[in-house]
Amino acid sequence: MNANDDNPAAGFTRSGLADIDRLMRDYVSAGKSAGMLTLVSRHGQIAQLSCRGKADIASGRPIRPDTMFRIYSMTKPITSVALMTLLERGHLELDDAAKRWIPALAKLEVYRQGKLESDITIRQLLTHTAGFSYGFLPEQYPVDELYAEVWRGRIQDQTLEQLLQTLFEFPLVAQPGTLWNYSIATDICGYLIELISDMPLADYLQRTIFDPLEMIDTAFEVSADKIERFATLYGYRADDPLAQLESNDTSPFISAISGIPVRLQSGGGGLVSTAADYWRFAQMMLNGGSLDGRRIIEADTVAAMTRNQVSENLLPLSFNGVAPGAFSGYGFGLGYCINMDPANTAAAGSRGDFGWGGMADTYCWVDPERQLVAILMQQYLPSLQHAGRLDFRNAVYRALD
Repeated sequence: MNANDDNPAAGFTRSGLADIDRLMRDYVSAGKSAGMLTLVSRHGQIAQLSCRGKADIASGRPIRPDTMFRIYSMTKPITSVALMTLLERGHLELDDAAKRWIPALAKLEVYRQGKLESDITIRQLLTHTAGFSYGFLPEQYPVDELYAEVWRGRIQDQTLEQLLQTLFEFPLVAQPGTLWNYSIATDICGYLIELISDMPLADYLQRTIFDPLEMIDTAFEVSADKIERFATLYGYRADDPLAQLESNDTSPFISAISGIPVRLQSGGGGLVSTAADYWRFAQMMLNGGSLDGRRIIEADTVAAMTRNQVSENLLPLSFNGVAPGAFSGYGFGLGYCINMDPANTAAAGSRGDFGWGGMADTYCWVDPERQLVAILMQQYLPSLQHAGRLDFRNAVYRALD
């Protein structure tokens, strides 16, 4: 992966790429981020990979092309692709009842409604319409406080199975198929992968995605030899807009220092990665499921994942009051947010572009119409505290030649 802003095939103007870099510099200078990395490509060629600011403020360690980031919910598209490989191999269908593998799902009840009126399906899990919730977003439903209490503990000390056993004790916020609600559903998808493949989620992802795509820095933990490449997590506090929230000594992603094994393999938010690795995954999706002659999933599967799968009566997508209007014009596919109406979205884009972001304000989207991949990496909480994602999107489209 080589950046090349002199190749006209890359399809960006020099001035436009300079504006993207300037945007990052301004965000860092204003104290809105400790450090940022942006990557943009067209037609499979990297036009720009730019780094600004610090991976760690205290040590002065800069953001570099090989800096590793907590990608949190950018894990979800990877897990979703992995589950779809099992569908392609005949192990499941989208409208199968998930209770076939997880009997506990049949015993769930719905808050203030009682028993389930229908089974939870694989499709509903992939589209966040199964009725589950999260709890770390502003609480809209009484059930969310139950989730929030779990997140206040040390969930990383549990296995995925143990975590889900706890969460399955909580009622759903809605009947399956009646509400789009961002949720733990992709973690359930990860658990399904473990049950169906009979191997840990990490091993299945390594075998089916990371090894074939040569994603050498993507994993559920940071190995000892890579700790110095791992960016520090910062966030907003009233007395410090760049407060350090996590150190390597306490990070749940590093067992080499703490001595505490990384037990939780979260398919919904547990991976660390680099821009280079994630670009290879995103470019594979743009290519219709293959990269460098290695096919991960079929083109028809990519097409199904990247078109809206949510009923119109469940739109627009809503995140419990987070960034009102930010998802206007979007639908949701099988693990991805889908641009359905560019005229009504909050930032520039194309019909059919798809992507997703992470809790620490990382972001990636793919635009098939423009043959574009764009990635923003940083480590800042809360996500969407600043308008960096929208500003980055707009700057990328302004830079198109």
